Amino acid sequence: MGRNGMWFEDVEVGDEIPELVKEISTVSMVMYAAATWDFHRYHHDMRYANERGMKEQFLDGQQMGGYLAQLIVDWAGVDSTLKRLSFRYGDFVFPGDTLTCRGRVSGKGEDGLVECELWIENQHGARLLKNGKAIVQLTVKDA
Repeated sequence: MGRNGMWFEDVEVGDEIPELVKEISTVSMVMYAAATWDFHRYHHDMRYANERGMKEQFLDGQQMGGYLAQLIVDWAGVDSTLKRLSFRYGDFVFPGDTLTCRGRVSGKGEDGLVECELWIENQHGARLLKNGKAIVQLTVKDA
């Protein structure tokens, strides 16, 4: 580890990123809605979701993006810079689900840039995101 993060030279392609586990609850979904001012009723109102054919309220997909950003920053450290984060939604997440965010280093570029493959699995092992990627800038020791 660098002073406050990973050193570029210490990261290898294939390295696993330590997992991040999140327990999903209606409370955590409402807290996210409050923090982002995204109060769509699908995400906190069971009756509203039921009336529109859903079994219950469901997680805002952007919240999963927040979890992936946390996964990368927790691993890379505060001296890093998350340059790009992308993914495609795959399936719904409901209160009571347990999400495990995972990743691995998939490439190293120049000037401290590292590419990571990312995904989120539910408690049944199903992948909920497709094509998750991050590019993070790490500190180079000799720079």
